[in-house]
Amino acid sequence: MSSSAVPSLALQGDAAASSQNIARAAAALAALQTVLFLVPMAVLGQAIGWPASLRLPATEVLPLIAGQTNAVLIGYGAYLTVSLALIPLAFVMRTWLATKGVIGWHVDAAAFIGAGAGLFKTLGIVRWLSVMPMLAAEYKAADQSARQVIELSYRTINAYAGAVGELLGVQLLSGIWLVAIGFALRQADKSWLGIAGIALGSMFLATALRVAFPVAALIQSAAVPLALLWFAGLAVMLWRDMVLGGLNLRSTAPA
Repeated sequence: MSSSAVPSLALQGDAAASSQNIARAAAALAALQTVLFLVPMAVLGQAIGWPASLRLPATEVLPLIAGQTNAVLIGYGAYLTVSLALIPLAFVMRTWLATKGVIGWHVDAAAFIGAGAGLFKTLGIVRWLSVMPMLAAEYKAADQSARQVIELSYRTINAYAGAVGELLGVQLLSGIWLVAIGFALRQADKSWLGIAGIALGSMFLATALRVAFPVAALIQSAAVPLALLWFAGLAVMLWRDMVLGGLNLRSTAPA
C-alpha cells in the first residue's frame, strides 16, 4: 500500500466512524419515542383512564388526579421526556440524512419543525406536572363555590395548553415533520419507511381538523399506535445502518 493511500483510508475511516455514531444516537432517540411512551400509556391508563380522561369534565378528572398524584407525575414525567427527546432527534436525523447525501433547505426546515413539535408538546404537558395537581388538591378541600372557580380555571388552562400541546405539537407540527422526514427517507433509499412516515404524518394533520369536524379526533386513536410502530421501525433501520457502518469501518481499516 502506498503512503498516500494510508491518509485517504484514515479519512474514510473517520467519516465512517462519525456516521456510525450519528446512526447510534438517532437509533437511541427513536427507540425512546416508543419505549418511554409505553410508560404513560400503562401508568396513566391504569390510574386515570388516560387518554380518555383528557375529555372528562373537571368534576370527574380533578378527583382522579387528587387520588393518583404520584402516578400522574410519573406518567406525565415520562411523556415529557418523550417530547423533549424529539428535539435532538429532529436535528440528529438531519445530520444522519446528510451522511446519505440528502441535504437542502427542506431537510433543514424539517429539523426545526420537528424541534418545534417537541417544544410545543412539552409546553402542553407541563401543566399536568405543575398546575393540575395543585388544582386537584385545592378542589378536594374546597367548598362548592370555590370548586366552581377551580373548575373554570381547569377548563381555561386545559383549553389553552391543550391547544398548544395537542393541536400545535402533536397534530400540526408533528404531522408536518413526519411528512417531511418521510420524503427525505425516500431520497435516502428508505422507501417503505418514508412512505409510512408520509401516511402517518397525513393522519396527524387530518386529526387537526377536529376543530371543525369533531369526528376527525377518531383518527388519532389509530395514529398514535401506528406512530409507536413507525418510530420502532425507524430505530431498527438506524441501528442496522450503524451495524453496517461498523462492518464497513472494519473492512476499510488499513492492515
